[in-house]
Amino acid sequence: MVTNLSLPQKDIVRVYRKRAAIEDIIRELKGGFSFGKTDSSSFFANKARMWISVIASNLMRLMKSIALDDQQQSWTINTFRDRLLKIGGRVSLSTPAR
Repeated sequence: MVTNLSLPQKDIVRVYRKRAAIEDIIRELKGGFSFGKTDSSSFFANKARMWISVIASNLMRLMKSIALDDQQQSWTINTFRDRLLKIGGRVSLSTPAR
């Protein structure tokens, strides 16, 4: 690791681990919740969309911490959607017997 920080080694490693964790969170927000998408010309609309993404992410994290085991805690939002939310089903229509 190359750095210009004048801290003890343990503190430098701690700083860079925190930075990596934040970058992972931002990557998941952008990929899973369209956090970086600003398709409106209105600043307020884009800000509201970003806040909705943040709230959805926090709710998802809370749900993961409550409902999933330790191995599943590391799932990204896309894995979570694919394995738990996108459950296939079949709709059939039957006529009642007369």
